[in-house]
Parts: sequence; structure tokens; C-alpha cells
Amino acid sequence: MKKLILATGLSIALFAGTIHLNVNNTNLKRVAPNQNGTVLSYAPVVKKVIPSVVNISVVKTVEFKIPEQFKRFFNDPFFRRFFPQNPNLPQKRKEYALGSGVIISKNGYIVTNYHVISAATKITVKTHNGKVYTAKLIGSDPKTDLAVIKIDANNLKPITFTNSNKIEVGDIALAIGNPFGLRESVTAGIVSALNRTSIGLNDYENFIQTDAAINPGNSGGALVDLEGRLIGINSAILSSSGGNNGIGFAIPSNMVKFVVTSLITKGKVVRGYLGVMISNIDASKANLYGINHGVLINQVEPNTAASQAGLKAGDIIVAVDGEAVNNAGELRDKIAFKGAGTEITLKVYRNGKYITLKAKLKALKAKEQKIINIKTLKGVTLKESKNEVIVSNINPNSYAAMMGLKKGDVILRIKTVKTGKWTEINSINELKELLKGLNKGDALVEVKRKDTVFIVQL
Repeated sequence: MKKLILATGLSIALFAGTIHLNVNNTNLKRVAPNQNGTVLSYAPVVKKVIPSVVNISVVKTVEFKIPEQFKRFFNDPFFRRFFPQNPNLPQKRKEYALGSGVIISKNGYIVTNYHVISAATKITVKTHNGKVYTAKLIGSDPKTDLAVIKIDANNLKPITFTNSNKIEVGDIALAIGNPFGLRESVTAGIVSALNRTSIGLNDYENFIQTDAAINPGNSGGALVDLEGRLIGINSAILSSSGGNNGIGFAIPSNMVKFVVTSLITKGKVVRGYLGVMISNIDASKANLYGINHGVLINQVEPNTAASQAGLKAGDIIVAVDGEAVNNAGELRDKIAFKGAGTEITLKVYRNGKYITLKAKLKALKAKEQKIINIKTLKGVTLKESKNEVIVSNINPNSYAAMMGLKKGDVILRIKTVKTGKWTEINSINELKELLKGLNKGDALVEVKRKDTVFIVQL
């Protein structure tokens, strides 16, 4: 039966028509890579770039908790002679970490990843010529995972930046850094993808994806083109094992330029703000609006750059300063890194027609955040939003982080040894009053993380 159906289908195909395929059988000339005394090599590019890449080593003081099964040893007088500390209190130890950095000025400014130097008590930089310097932190931007440090040196060789908007998928890229502490390692690959957003690594994401091998220690190193120009700062890998799987992410050079310039000149990053609520164009919206690209404006906030420019709910932004926007993440990044005070040109689709609007961006104001001066929440930054208390930032080496609290957690209720009952938390002040004067371990906190509710002991 199967043979009969197959034969019948074939006969129908033969009578139905002819398929014309594009075929090119021209013989290609094959040559060896070393012709006429020349060798194909990336060596000239590497020699140009390597003096601009440094090794960074940091010392961090971290807290850890003694496991319950070992605490019984502290009741032994002999054991306590050697370990007199209270086993119920967090213990401290030094940790050492390695990373990479890129020199951006002759007088010692260096860009690296924020996660490389986060919580560091000492930052040491080793340059290409073997000199060692103690660096100081100039500024950091956790939202992009970038930081600027400085060493007391002159006549260094800074990297040359290029416009990351001009690179294309398929371009050859070289990653240079210090993987696993192996200094000045170079790997080659291509640009695998552009504008990678929603990876979940940073608040602002517009990653360059590359298959050039990036491993632990490469963080903060350079991703360059074949002219030796910086196209990105290596930041992360996508891997279940912690090793290279051919999927690495770099922060594009245009984003790096904006952040480092702001940190050096202003001490902070002042991002641009348009003042709109936005969403992506999905299939249903495409049918309703008659356009399948751009970003839909759901709401325009009053007294913002958007309202003053004449933007309206239902408008679809398709380009900023002549550059197409494909999703909400792209638009958010473009606006943020244009910077406050910049006038931008928006191409907008409205009621079946394209129009052009000008908008002068305002500064993105950070939501009010408070650092609570209570020992159980040392290193934790909180913010209030719609009667909720949210962990907006947390030191990964803090006591609260060690006990399980994470960035983005919503604190719902708290029960302390003083009250003996659960109390709902609607403000930071309420939380502060309930935790005041308590020792570590004296409170239970009910926390919501995405769709899961659980309890943390603080």
C-alpha cells in the first residue's frame, strides 16, 4: 500500500510540472593559506589590541553560615580553643576572583564588568608589560554590568572604539581576555546575532552574541573586529556547565561609550526618558493596526518628552534617529542611551500613515530607594511600589543574601520574636520598625518571588 501511494504521488508530480533549481557547478580554485610568502593570520590585530587588555584580580570579604551539623562541635571546650567565634553568627572569609579589563585612556581609566569588581575590598591590575597597580573604583552601573576603575599610570595604550551599530551578523570577531587566569588569551569566531534582549542578565540588555570562546575570567575583556577596534565588552556565557558552549554575550561598544563617559564625567549614569508605556507588536496587534513591526504606545504619561512631542496612545514607533526598532527592549535601550537633554527624531505610524516627530528627552529619575541601617538587612536596598516593599538591590555577600533573599523579591509579611504573629508589610517604615533591635535569626519573612511564596529567616 505504501509503495502504491508513493508511486502515484510521483506520477502526479511528474505530470504537474517541472522544478527549476539554481545550480552552479563551476570548479573552484583551491589554494593553500600560505601563498607567495604570506600567511593568513590574526597576529597583526592581536599585537595591536593586547597592550590595551589587562588582568584584574580582586579580593572580596564574604560572609558564610556554619552548617547546622557542625555547630555541635562548638560545644566542645577543646574545639572552641581554636574556633572561639559564635557559630550562630555569620563567619567571614576572603575570596579571590579574576577578570579582565580594557584600557580606555592613556592616564589609566579602565572599563570592566561590574560583577568582576562588585564588593571588592582590593582591586589589582596587571598590564601587558607585567606592571602591577592597585586600582580605585571610579563608578559602576549594575544595570548594564559595567564599571570604571583607574590606575595611577600614564602613556598607556587605550583601545579604539567603533560604532557597534555598524557591525553585522557574520562579521569575524576576536575575544581577548584572561580565561581561567590564563593571561592574554585570544579566541576567534563570528558575530552570531545582534540586539539580544530579555536574556535576564542585566536590566538593560542589547547584547552582541558571538561564538568566539568566552570562559570565566574573560569577563570585562575586549571583543574586537579585524581592525582591532572595540565592538563590545565580553560579559557572560550561556552554559549549563560553566564552560564555553559557543554562546557568549558582549555589551556593545556604543552602550559602553555612553556609560563610561557618564561615570567619569558625572559620577553616575543619567539615562534618557521618553515617558510612554509600550508593548511589542504581536500577530493580533498586527492585524488590528495593519503593521507588523515597531513598538506600540499603550499610554503617554503627562508632562513628559512624549506628551510634549505629541505622541499618542495607539501610535507605533518604528524608528529612532533613522534606526529601526523591532521590540520594546530595543526602544527602551535606544532612548536610555541617547541621554537626557538629547533631541531625537521619531518615525511614527499613526492611522495608516507615517509621520515624523521631534522629542527632547528628559532624565530618567530613579525610583525612591532606601538602604535600611539594620544589621539583618545590611547591604539590602528597598523600594516601595503600590504598597509593596521590593528588594531593588542586594549585596551578594550580605547576610540577607546568604539567607536566601534576592533582588526582585517582594516582602509580604513578617513575624518576629517580639510580636509572635504575622504582620503584613505595606511600607519600608513598617518593616524597619518591626526589625529594629532584633538579632539575626529573630524574624521570619514571607517573600514572593515571581509566582512562588516562601519564608526566609532573618
